[in-house]
Amino acid sequence: MTRQILLRAGLLILSSLWLAACEGSYAEPVPLPESEQEPEVDSSAETAPPAHTPTPQPAGFWIQPGVPQTIVERAMPLLSEAGLVLLDGPEGADLQIVLDPGPDAILTTQWVYTVAAPFPTVPDDVSWEALQRYWGGDTSALPAFGTPPRFVVSPDVVDLLLGRIGPVGEATPLMIVDAEGLADIAWQSRPAISILPFEELDPRWKVLSLDGLSVLDKGLDTNAYPLTIRVGVLAPTEAGQRAAALLQEGGGWMTTNRDPSRLTVVVVTGVTAMARATAMQMELRGYDFPARNILPFFADADILHTSNESPFAPDCPEPEWTGEPVFCSQRDYYALLETIGLDIVELTGNHINDWGREALSYTLDVYDANGLPYYGGGRDLTDARTPRILTAPDGTRVAFVGCNSAGPYGAWATEEAPGAAPCDDWTAITETITALKANDQADVVIATLQYLELPQYDPSPQQVEDFGRLAAAGADIVSGSQAHQPQGFGFPAGGGFIHYGVGNLFFDQMDYIENRQMFADKHILYEGRHISTVLFTGMMEAWAQPRPMTPEERAEFLKLIFEASGW
Repeated sequence: MTRQILLRAGLLILSSLWLAACEGSYAEPVPLPESEQEPEVDSSAETAPPAHTPTPQPAGFWIQPGVPQTIVERAMPLLSEAGLVLLDGPEGADLQIVLDPGPDAILTTQWVYTVAAPFPTVPDDVSWEALQRYWGGDTSALPAFGTPPRFVVSPDVVDLLLGRIGPVGEATPLMIVDAEGLADIAWQSRPAISILPFEELDPRWKVLSLDGLSVLDKGLDTNAYPLTIRVGVLAPTEAGQRAAALLQEGGGWMTTNRDPSRLTVVVVTGVTAMARATAMQMELRGYDFPARNILPFFADADILHTSNESPFAPDCPEPEWTGEPVFCSQRDYYALLETIGLDIVELTGNHINDWGREALSYTLDVYDANGLPYYGGGRDLTDARTPRILTAPDGTRVAFVGCNSAGPYGAWATEEAPGAAPCDDWTAITETITALKANDQADVVIATLQYLELPQYDPSPQQVEDFGRLAAAGADIVSGSQAHQPQGFGFPAGGGFIHYGVGNLFFDQMDYIENRQMFADKHILYEGRHISTVLFTGMMEAWAQPRPMTPEERAEFLKLIFEASGW
C-alpha cells in the first residue's frame, strides 16, 4: 500500500513538470555531484570558424558600340596586357572608351568620317540633312543619284549612325559589310553611298563633300563638319587610370585620324604649249591669261605638274593665230609657269625638239636657272631617264618618271643629245619604278607617258596593257600626258590609279568639243599614301583658257568618261 502511494506521488510530480514546461516555465536544475560535472571551457580560447574570402574580380573595361574600329583594334591588346577583361556593359568598368565622353575624359581624340561613293559617281556633294532623312527611310532624299543608292557601311559605322541619327528606315536599302570588303561591295552595288573613317580611304572611293565641306581640304574646320566624332577614355578607378596610361604610352591612342599637316596635294595636268594661238592670246591679254580661271583649283597644290611640249628659244618669232605644228615659246612666256606655281615639268612631249636640240638645251638652262625640276627628258639619254624626287612639306617623297612611246624619232634623247626619254621596250622605265619602291627612295611614284594620240575617250587594248605594266611595276599613279582628247580611267587588279589621258591644259585646240574638254587631277596623299583623286573638269575657251564646266556640262562629261572606262 505504501509502495502504491509513493508511485502515484512520483507520477504527479512528473506530470507537473511536463505541464510547467508546456507553459514556458522551467524548474531549476539540480546540480550534479562535483565528480560528474563537465569541465569548464575557456570561451576566449575557442577558435572562430574560418571566414569566407571572396575571389577578387579582375579589373574590366567596356567599349561603347560605334567607337571607331581602328581605336578598338589598337586598344584591345594593350588593355588585355594591363590585366583588364572586356565587359558586356559599362557597370563596374574600370575603364570605358565612349563617344562624346564629356569633361571627365582623361584621354580624347577627334575622329573624322567621310561620305564616299565608288569613284565612277557623278554627284559631288550631299547635305547632312538629306543624308539623315535617307538613313531614316526617305529614299527620295538623294535625287542626284537617280536610282536610290544602296547604303553600304561596316558594322561599327552602323552602331555609330544608330546613335547619331537614330533607327534606320525600313525602306532604306542598307547593306552591312565588313570594312575589308566595303569598296568591292560598293562598286558591285552601284549606285552606292557609304560613310567610312578618313583613314580607310583609298583611290577607288570618291569623297563627297558634306554641305560643301570636304575632308580632303587642308583648311577644313572639323568643328563645323557634321561627321567629326569625339571619342574619350573614362577611368574612375586606379586600375583604369593605370591602363589608360599604358594605352597612351604604348601607342594605342591616337589624337586624331586626320592630321591636316600630313596631307599632300599633287596636281597632274596635261598638254601645255605656249605657241600659236595660245601665245597670241597671251600677247594680247597678258601672260597670265590662260591660268585665270583654273588658279583656284591649283591654290592648295604642294606639287604642281604640267607637260610643256613647246621649248623656249631665243629666236622664237612672234606668234601667229594659225600655222604648222612646229612649236617654240618666247622666253617671257615662262611667266605663265611662275603664275601657276609650277613645281615640276614633264619633257616627254613629241614637239620637244621642234625648234632643234639647241632650243631644248636652252630650255633646260632656263629651268635650271629658275630651280624648276624636269623629268622624262633631259640633256642626254641618262638625264632623260633619271627620275626626279620631290619632298612635300610633310616629308612625303614623290617620284616622277616618264617616257615617250609615240616618237617621232627626232624627239628622243640619245647618248649625246637632248630629247625625251624613249619608252623603247618599257624595260628601262619599269625597272626604274621597281627600284624606286624596292630601295625605299620614294613613298609615291607617278609615271607619265607621251603615248600615241587617240581621237577617242576609251583607251585602246594596247594602251591598257602598256599603262598597266607601269602600275604592275609599282607606280601608284599612271597618267597619259599625250591626250588632246581626254580619256578614261582604270584601277588595275594589282593596285594603282590610271588616267589614260588628261587632255589639254593650255593649248589652242578649239576645233572639236572633244579637244576643248579637259581634266586636271588633284591627287591627295596622306602619310605617304595615295588616298583619293579630285577631278577638275574644264572647257577650253578663247584658244587658251580652261574654265570650270557648268554642273550640267560636268555631269554629262563624267557620265561619258565613266562609260568609256567600262563602268
